[in-house]
Amino acid sequence: MAVRDRLDATLAAHTWVCEHLLDVQQLVTDAFRQPDGPAAAPAQEARDLLHRLGCLSLALDRLVDDLDGVARSTGAGEQALARLLADPCQVRFTAATGEPVQVEAMAVQEILVAAREHVARIRRIVEAYGRDRLAVRAQRLRSSVDRLRQLAAEATAEGLGDGTDPLASLAVDGLLDRLAAAETAGRGQWWRGDVQPERDDGSLGAAVDRAVERTDTARRRLRRGCHVELTGRLEAYRQKAADEGRAEHPEVERAYREALAALRPDAFAVPTASRAVRTYQQAVNGGTR
Repeated sequence: MAVRDRLDATLAAHTWVCEHLLDVQQLVTDAFRQPDGPAAAPAQEARDLLHRLGCLSLALDRLVDDLDGVARSTGAGEQALARLLADPCQVRFTAATGEPVQVEAMAVQEILVAAREHVARIRRIVEAYGRDRLAVRAQRLRSSVDRLRQLAAEATAEGLGDGTDPLASLAVDGLLDRLAAAETAGRGQWWRGDVQPERDDGSLGAAVDRAVERTDTARRRLRRGCHVELTGRLEAYRQKAADEGRAEHPEVERAYREALAALRPDAFAVPTASRAVRTYQQAVNGGTR
């Protein structure tokens, strides 16, 4: 595999792990708000897997930092990148219990495979715990909807995307009404809404699970689209700076590096990254030579 292809695969693996680490962190938080009683064992198992997933993510963070350092070195070439990409990552598995750190050498693709397994196991643990607990599944859906709504608002505020409401096509409002009716009836209270309460024979919970997956997929797609759009803006301004002989001015270069840092998948937040790109644009347009 060519160096560029291996670099692209490494960056794609880093992005995937970062995105799904954020997803399952929220998933575990929502599912185990009271991690005692019946929830104690699955909550601990999920958190242990989440911790290991975080260790895998940190190893990729360090590799991307090293790759960025090589890319910025004026004397480094493809051979230096190739050596770095060929070497296995040293993954440091730590424990909150004070046990010794375990260091394991893993190739990037091995890290990605392990991360996928951890994500899948965490999802299975949460699904098994919530299978007979409609309230847990309802909380997952509401949390997913809130996160998508917040991201959409941030994207609109920064002029990103096409301005459409990503929730409109998901049609989750009716499902949320059904959940509210079922939860109220389950507490023995009178439901005054338009939707009649129903017993969950499994179909309501399954519908919630499908809605959560669709909502999370839409959020990841929107987040990725914002990242691509901001990266495109940054590189367009970078080209303008080069054309006008400003690219290597210290202030302009510093603003560029700060924008690149804000666009890293493990740190990416739409408002912060957009501000950083805008700051770079202002530095480029400031006439500094």
